[in-house]
Amino acid sequence: MKQFLVLQTLILALFVLLGNGIRSIGTMSVSVSQGEFASFLDISVEKTDVLVEVLLGGAVIALALAPFAISVTTARRVAVWAACFASLCYAIVGITMHIDPALDLREIVVIASFALGGFSVAFFAPLAQLSISLADSERKRAVLMTVWTAAQPIAFLIAPQLVRYVAFDIGIGNYFLLLAALPLIFLAIVPLVFDGKPVEPPVTESGATPWKPVVVFILAVIAFEAWTTANTFAGIDSVVSLSLMALFVAVAAYMVSQRRKWIPPGTALPSTAIFLLIVLFILQIPTTGLYDTAYLVRHLCSSELITNRATIGAGCQVLAVFATGAALARRPSIGPTLLGLSVPLLLAGTVATVFYRYQGAEVGLFYTSKIVSAIGMGMATTVIVGSVIAASGGNKFVMLAPAFIIMFGTEVGIEILEIVFQSAKLSGLDETTAYQAVFLAQVVAVLLALGLLIQRLGTHVATRRLGTNPSLPTP
Repeated sequence: MKQFLVLQTLILALFVLLGNGIRSIGTMSVSVSQGEFASFLDISVEKTDVLVEVLLGGAVIALALAPFAISVTTARRVAVWAACFASLCYAIVGITMHIDPALDLREIVVIASFALGGFSVAFFAPLAQLSISLADSERKRAVLMTVWTAAQPIAFLIAPQLVRYVAFDIGIGNYFLLLAALPLIFLAIVPLVFDGKPVEPPVTESGATPWKPVVVFILAVIAFEAWTTANTFAGIDSVVSLSLMALFVAVAAYMVSQRRKWIPPGTALPSTAIFLLIVLFILQIPTTGLYDTAYLVRHLCSSELITNRATIGAGCQVLAVFATGAALARRPSIGPTLLGLSVPLLLAGTVATVFYRYQGAEVGLFYTSKIVSAIGMGMATTVIVGSVIAASGGNKFVMLAPAFIIMFGTEVGIEILEIVFQSAKLSGLDETTAYQAVFLAQVVAVLLALGLLIQRLGTHVATRRLGTNPSLPTP
């Protein structure tokens, strides 16, 4: 019986690892092989950003829909549909690269396949989260959540190596045909995870889906994606971009104005979980890694330095996630302490990027800043995600929120920094100074998160003092 339970846990851990890792492997594979796709589509390397845009955009929309589409009763059907469709989309990319049809058809098929593939594979992450909530002990849930958190940096660690040592040998087309097998492995494990048996503790299921707020929310996400895509390809000052920005602001303002009507009276919202999700969202903004890597490329740092830096950073983040998860499994009470340590580490690594312009092409600061930031982010994500799940009270929407928050926060971070960069260039600053503006914006984002945590701590301390003083009213 004990051996069976160990095997069951290992299978669940593999399901969780694949669930939050396959999407990142696909995205990173495209990022690393942009030159090959540019040649195949007969476009510039810069224009291949559209492939990453549609992957992220499809994933964000899927993660916005996931809480409404996924439940204990529908999880197996959603998993089958998502896995089959994701595998089909990756296979179509590989087949298209082999057939080599006319240019117009190549562009349509590849972009559409990545958009739909990114949409489908994004459902894996919340499905993995749901499987974690069905675990039969708090300790097992903590371990599995650590695996879920580590899956993304693990994917960022191995995907460049797969592209470098596998894809370039067998061809990008064959590589994506092989990549199509990963969703099928995920699918093969689905019956072992969602076998239809009753579980404890149950996930809190809501009644009828409130479709009006759902539709407005999805429209807001789509409007944001359309606006940010226009920013990339038409510039932030174009008529198209400004019009789409106005549309997004209008939809978002309407959504905010109706929030009191859409939340049923007496609904108990887990305030701690929501606060931590806000902090997690803000921390995604300075940790995209896009602009510090682009700076190193533009300033003629060696490809070996850039690749090794990314690999070491991902490795350090993985180690930080597992070390933090192990510490929390032994002593859950040290979570606030670890979170209080992680954000200053992230701040130190982010501040270091401000000094990049004063360095040469091969210096230790490029590595040190990445290592410190990666450790801080790994610790913070592990603590926050675990705390959100613990504080969710079984609320399905809160439990599935971290996957959306991480992806949407990353997307928002990329777009905010792009706006900062383009604004700096439009104001007449040179490229190096424009990058400096981006690095300063990243520092401000970390300071904002740190400030929120300090304020929360101050409020908590004040509340405890009031509660222990009989001469003062209890809040």
